[in-house]
Amino acid sequence: MLDHMPDSIRRQTTRRVFLPGESVVRKGELADHVFLLTKGSLRVSNEFASGQRFTFGSLEVPDLIGDLEVLAGQKSYAASNEAVSACEVIAMSAETFLQWMRSDNEFALAVAQLLAAKMYPTSNEAGRVKFLPSLDRLHAYLIKRLGTIQTDLFILHTSRQQIADDIGTSVKTVNRGVSKLREAGLISLNRGKITINEEQQQALRDTFRQEEDA
Repeated sequence: MLDHMPDSIRRQTTRRVFLPGESVVRKGELADHVFLLTKGSLRVSNEFASGQRFTFGSLEVPDLIGDLEVLAGQKSYAASNEAVSACEVIAMSAETFLQWMRSDNEFALAVAQLLAAKMYPTSNEAGRVKFLPSLDRLHAYLIKRLGTIQTDLFILHTSRQQIADDIGTSVKTVNRGVSKLREAGLISLNRGKITINEEQQQALRDTFRQEEDA
């Protein structure tokens, strides 16, 4: 995208840097800018009136932030975007973003493809996971974190609070689920961190498939 950015558009943009934990945008803020992520990764989350936070996605280079809101004509950002690692973005006003789309068909197509890539997994999976019981959500989360990793011992360094945010529940519920999975022999704990040995990894995957087939 940057290689083909018109000079007239480039002059209207600025480069910004965000450190881990800093927010590029927050839910409810005025959606008057679009950001093109050029380095790092972002966590996408939603906060609710109860104070509970649900992390439902992530953004990687070369994703856009704020494109959905601007194209939908919405006045505020629908979700918060927080830097997971050191991030760099190219910031432009909503007007500049729309000007670029109107003048560059290839850019407009690239934006449409990015939006489709972000929305498809949300439509295909998020709704199903949201309505799973909390223990099943934790089980699914661990399977996802394991991915296709081949290791004798998997150690999850993610905090219980972040796990709770990622699966849309409370720390208390996560702790209860961790205890149940530990009692079932599917995970172990080492100084509070979840560990999963090779045998447990296979058992986690097998039991998850059985639950899906039931």
